[in-house]
Amino acid sequence: MLRDSFLRSASSVRLVTVAQCTSPRTLRLPRAAVLPPPSTIPRSLRSSFSTSAPTQEASEHAGKMQDSWRIPQPSAPEPKLKVYNSLTRSKVDFVTKKPGIVTWYNCGPTVYDASHMGHARNYMAQDIMRRILRDYFGYEVNFVMNITDVDDKIIIRARQSHLLKKYLAELASSSTPLSSRVLQEVSTAWTAYFAKAFAASLPSPVAGEDFAAAEAGWAQVQGLAKDAKWVEAQKTANEKFPMYFAAVEAGYVALKQAQKQEAAGSTSLTDAEALVEANKDAVGLWLDKQFGASVTDPAVFRDLAAYWEDSYFKSMAALHVERPTTLTRVSEYIPEIVTFVEGIVKRGFAYEGGGSVWFDTVKFEGAKGEGEGDDEWRHTYAKLQPWSKGNRELLEDGEGSLTSTTGKRSAADFALWKSSKPGEPAWPSPWGPGRPGWHIECSVMASAVLGEGMDVHSGGVDLAFPHHDNEIAQSEAFHNCRQWVNYFLHTGHLHIEGLKMSKSLKNFITIDDALEKHTARQLRFAFLMQNWNARLDFKESSMQEVKSAETVLNNFFTNVKALATEAKERSVASDGHHHYEQAEKDLLAQLEQAQLAFRTALCDSFDTPTALQILLDIVSKTNIYLARGRRQVNFAVILAVSDWVTRMLRMFGLGEGSPVDGNGDKVIGWGVAAAKGDQQSIDRESILMPYLRALSGFRDQVRQLAMSGAASSDILALTDKLRDHDLVDLGVALDDQEDGRAMVKLVPPEILREARDAKAAAVREKAAKMAAAAAAAEAKRLERLEKGRMPPTEMFRSNTAEYSAWDEQGLPTKDKDGNELPKSRGKKLKKEWDMQKKLHDEFLKEQEKQSA
Repeated sequence: MLRDSFLRSASSVRLVTVAQCTSPRTLRLPRAAVLPPPSTIPRSLRSSFSTSAPTQEASEHAGKMQDSWRIPQPSAPEPKLKVYNSLTRSKVDFVTKKPGIVTWYNCGPTVYDASHMGHARNYMAQDIMRRILRDYFGYEVNFVMNITDVDDKIIIRARQSHLLKKYLAELASSSTPLSSRVLQEVSTAWTAYFAKAFAASLPSPVAGEDFAAAEAGWAQVQGLAKDAKWVEAQKTANEKFPMYFAAVEAGYVALKQAQKQEAAGSTSLTDAEALVEANKDAVGLWLDKQFGASVTDPAVFRDLAAYWEDSYFKSMAALHVERPTTLTRVSEYIPEIVTFVEGIVKRGFAYEGGGSVWFDTVKFEGAKGEGEGDDEWRHTYAKLQPWSKGNRELLEDGEGSLTSTTGKRSAADFALWKSSKPGEPAWPSPWGPGRPGWHIECSVMASAVLGEGMDVHSGGVDLAFPHHDNEIAQSEAFHNCRQWVNYFLHTGHLHIEGLKMSKSLKNFITIDDALEKHTARQLRFAFLMQNWNARLDFKESSMQEVKSAETVLNNFFTNVKALATEAKERSVASDGHHHYEQAEKDLLAQLEQAQLAFRTALCDSFDTPTALQILLDIVSKTNIYLARGRRQVNFAVILAVSDWVTRMLRMFGLGEGSPVDGNGDKVIGWGVAAAKGDQQSIDRESILMPYLRALSGFRDQVRQLAMSGAASSDILALTDKLRDHDLVDLGVALDDQEDGRAMVKLVPPEILREARDAKAAAVREKAAKMAAAAAAAEAKRLERLEKGRMPPTEMFRSNTAEYSAWDEQGLPTKDKDGNELPKSRGKKLKKEWDMQKKLHDEFLKEQEKQSA
């Protein structure tokens, strides 16, 4: 890092540079350079500036000027981040209000059912963009997401579920669960459901409203359904036609079966439950119509929302979608919503009607804005999809099925506050008991957390109109601003095998269903292979492509890990060559090109398909380099590629487990997913590799001995080395057994080392004792041999002080005085003579042995 210190004298300015470089040079400044005023110098740098007289060092360098320095010129233009903005329908420069900080609000789920692949598409795409901005471009991202826990869909689902459970509980307490009354009620429910589903599909109206008339109508529908063209026409007119057909058919079959059972006297609870289950959609609607207004316990709505919210976050966790920085729930912001609506009313852009408060789109459109400098500007309604303003179907869908239009002035006006009817949750307000409109909820929560505006707002493209357009209008009306959101990011639709996902088409896939067949990594990889704002077609052929790419990357990382293990074993050993030849230069140059192309792709509105292909291409090029053989490659170059590819894959959220191992070293590759039931993934490589290397090394040595024709004792010694050294350090004990099979035990390495060392010490002690005993025995033997050097015929002849005569064997016959020796004395001397003869014979044999 370069640190500049300006020293000023009365006549000159000098620049002192401290830098790490191999050949320091002097930087020359023009004499006309002038120091900035002290007040403009950052406090942290003021100590570097001095206006004192020149020091001795300055005097020594007087007149010596540093060479000129020029700002480097890039070899290629630096990519600039652009994003596709729904507000312009084009890619525009990404500029945040505060440098380096992104404020982002994302429309969260309405929690009333299981999360499905449409949710996965939406929230995973936003998670990927969030990670790119934070982990690649270095932004700090304040990501806010809401949970819609007050909504028409939740109210209806909660009431129907509650009433259906209550109905089944009443059946369970009845002495005759499958009674004629139950059959009549289910028949009535089925009749109403049939009328709702097929009234518009029949060539002529059904004659009557009873079960018999509906049964005749159903027979007519079944006949028409044999015509494939008619069925296709019904699907085109109503995409829910297949779902209605299946539900009505299953309900009718169950009704006929129950009628037979009731006639036969079978009235069990199991039969009754089967009937209700087959007709649960029809019975749920019928019960809600009859008794929905009686559901007054707020816990009914709250508990359903809480259950599905928890389910949603479990699904997101399984997909590795990060939780928002801030989570908001509609039910927690009711007071703020009331205040917000009051503010819009005061500004004249909303009115009360029928106990509800409506946003006045007619008055808002073209209304003159205030502030924003001297420019004159006017409010605009439907900035995202102005062509959808008159789409009555979208407008009605945006209001919800429970919303009353009483008091509404224009078809495009939408509810800010809804008057609650019996059977609906309600909170106090200046307009009477009510609940928030759907659109106002996001405006209030986003404003409460992020203020009067934000950098990014995101959601599915199906929310663009009317939801997001209504959000923009009411927020700009309240804040009196021209542009509440700077960038609107809409994720594309999800299709299954070319068709829109729908329960009616029987291609509805929950996230749990998808994870039964594919891993979270594979699903994310599939989404990365499509642009975030394009329609994503989820099909089996695409998943095969994903699995092929996954195999390529897994094989690459496996090879790099193996080379890394070998490199660690070699440590710092050098063969005297740098191994940085043209092939290595070419690969590193290709890596740099890939890195620039990767940045360019992500700057192009997060073009992840291109970015992924760049990663796969550099891996392919590295594999070609690896094919030269491990003796012909420079591992440092391979590791550079692997490290970058690893970081980029993990940046996308494709990583599993920690990016560092237990030693704090960076993990090579994107990790391994945890097995089902495990809380976290296991780094199999770091766990298994020491054991595998020990076995591999043992195998290598056995092969070498076998190929060299070594003795079996050498191989046995090698097995002892494996047992007593290699496996000991790994905490594995092998106890040899009588049957020839070792008993395997897992023991702490320190205990095994202690036992091994104690055993070795005992062996050494025993060997020392044996050596000492052998030495003593040898000394005794030598002493014996030395004693046997004298022949027995000479052993007494030299003793003239005691003897005066000897026989031919050298045995004394007379003492010194010439007297004959007693027989007892002669016998004793004969024993000594025999012993010496034995010693002498041994001596002679030893001499013969040595001379031979």
